[in-house]
Formats: sequence, structure tokens, C-alpha cells
Amino acid sequence: METKTIVQYAVAGVIVVGSLFVAYNAQDKITDQASEIKVLQNQVAVLTDQAAQNEELINQNKALQTEVKNLEVKLATKTKASAPAKASAKTKASKKAHKAHKASKKK
Repeated sequence: METKTIVQYAVAGVIVVGSLFVAYNAQDKITDQASEIKVLQNQVAVLTDQAAQNEELINQNKALQTEVKNLEVKLATKTKASAPAKASAKTKASKKAHKAHKASKKK
């Protein structure tokens, strides 16, 4: 074999070995990235579940706020309705006490 041919084979061998090395490194990187992608997909799934839970809690919170407002309105209505009744009861009691006091002075 000629020296030129041997050199060509040697160069071709180096190129093949280099290509295999590059391919191996690329495959290793791809495997690492695939693992990272799986981790990220799991994190996305967890975050999606948490977002759904948060949405549910927000809806429950809105419902409770509405219920509180309704109860406050009912309480205000009852307070307004019972205020005149209490006032008239106090007035009646005061008048009775005043009459009793006048009657005791007359004796």
C-alpha cells in the first residue's frame, strides 16, 4: 500500500471515530434533555392541578362572600325592624314607671 492510501485510511478512521464520538455525545445530551423534559412535564402537571384547586377555592370564596353579604343584609333588615319595636317597648316601660312613681307620690 502506498503511503498516501495509508494516510487516507488513517484520516478516514479519525473522521469516523470523531463522528462516533460526536454522535455519542449528542445522544447523551439528548438523553439528559429527555430526562429534563420529563421532570418539567411532571412539574407542569402539578402546577396545572394546583391551578385547578386554586380556581375551585376562588369560586368557593366568591360564594362565601356572597353569602356573607346576604346575611349582612338580613341582619341590617332585622336590626331596622326591631329598633322601633324596642323603642316603643322602652317608651311603654318608661310610661308605666312614671305612672307608678306619680301614684306612689300621691299616697
